[in-house]
Amino acid sequence: MNIQGKKISLPMVLRHTFMALTIAFGVLTVLQLSSYLGNSSDGPFIRGWVTTATVVGPEQIPQASTGEQMKLYEFGDRKLVMVEFSDLSAMMQVRYLGYILFQQIPWLLGIYILYQMFMLFRDMDRGKIFPQENVRRIRRMAMAVLVFPLANYISGTFLWSIVQSQRGQSPSVPISPLFLEPILQAGFIALILFSLAEVFRHGFQLQQEQDLTI
Repeated sequence: MNIQGKKISLPMVLRHTFMALTIAFGVLTVLQLSSYLGNSSDGPFIRGWVTTATVVGPEQIPQASTGEQMKLYEFGDRKLVMVEFSDLSAMMQVRYLGYILFQQIPWLLGIYILYQMFMLFRDMDRGKIFPQENVRRIRRMAMAVLVFPLANYISGTFLWSIVQSQRGQSPSVPISPLFLEPILQAGFIALILFSLAEVFRHGFQLQQEQDLTI
């Protein structure tokens, strides 16, 4: 296909598609941050989801002496946690900052994976199908996919520890079969990507041998 004398190839279409997705994912990351972290008329707040065994709910947990007011809403095995603070200084604790950090990592990894895909199809559009850098890109994507559910799990652990502490109980790690599903899915996708990286590595070696023969 040609537009104004310029040939339109599938790698070119995919390259621009992934660039658009990267930008869109970046915008969604900012919007997602604003939905889980914000400031209301009553003061700053954080929100998030935890996955645990079902308990009776919803429940409102008494206000802590440090100025946090927590509400816990029950949705089966998933619970929406909202913590409101009397002021910004009450939120400046390691457990809250840790939750905010790890809660954003999956979104940042999504941007990173989309950008690596953009670079991959950019090289393909330029006729560089099997450069060594593409092997490294695919391996990076596989590692990012593995980190994705782990970051979600750690952020959920931070949030559940906050809930337990607010209840006056010892912090505990939330154990649920629902946590295993995304980890297994990520492992399966990463295995496919690592296999694809090996295909690209073999293609790179064959290309080198062909260049030496010529």
